[in-house]
Amino acid sequence: MSKSDLLRIQDVREAYRLIGDCRDSGADPALWQPVMLEGICRLVGVPVAVGGEGRWVRPHQPVEAISAFSFGLDAHGIELLRAYHRDLGPHQDPVYEALQQIPGRLVTRSRRQIVPDAVWYRSRAWDYERPTGMDEQLVSVYQVSDDGAVTVLTLHRAAGERRFSAREHRLVSFFFAELGRLIGGALVSVTEPGPEKLSPRLRQTLACLLEGATAKSRWPRGWA
Repeated sequence: MSKSDLLRIQDVREAYRLIGDCRDSGADPALWQPVMLEGICRLVGVPVAVGGEGRWVRPHQPVEAISAFSFGLDAHGIELLRAYHRDLGPHQDPVYEALQQIPGRLVTRSRRQIVPDAVWYRSRAWDYERPTGMDEQLVSVYQVSDDGAVTVLTLHRAAGERRFSAREHRLVSFFFAELGRLIGGALVSVTEPGPEKLSPRLRQTLACLLEGATAKSRWPRGWA
C-alpha cells in the first residue's frame, strides 16, 4: 500500500464537516440527502452522485428502493434515471444483483470490482447510463438496521475518466460508515415513520417519486 492510497487528515476533517452539514438538515431526509450528495461530489471530485434509502435483506431478497435523490445530472440525465427507476429498477441492475451476495454492514465496491465489462455492457442498466456519458461507478451500501433498512450512495465519473483510486474507496467508506450511524437518529430515515408522520416536504417528495413528477426541484430520481 502506497502513501497515496491512505486517507489524509484533511480528508477526515472535510468528511466530518460534511456530516455536520447533513446534521443541520437532519430532521428531513428531503433536505439532508441532497446536502450529502452535493457534498460528496465535492469531497471526492465527481460530477454526479445518486442515492437514497430502501429495504434490502441480503442475500435473500432483492433491494426495494423507498426514496432516491440525485445531484449533478442535466435534464436529459434526470429523464433517463426516471425511466431506469420506472422500467428497470435497482433490483434488476447487475451491480445490485452482485452486491446482494456480498455480506457486511458496510460494502463499498466499484462496478468493475463486481460486474465484468462483458456483463455490464450487455445489461439493460447500461442502456440507461450510456446516454448520460457516465460510466465509472463507486457504490456504497450501509445497513442501517437488522430489519433490512439500508442507505445507498453511488458516485459516477464520465466514460474515459480515471477510475476510482484506493484512497477514494477508503474515503467514501469512512464517510458513509460515520454518516450511516446517525441515520434513524440525528438523521431522520424514511424507513422508520409511516407516511402520515413524515414532514410535508418529504410527503411531497415521496409523492413525486410515485407519480413520476418532473419538477426541477429536488425529487426522487432512482438509483443507478
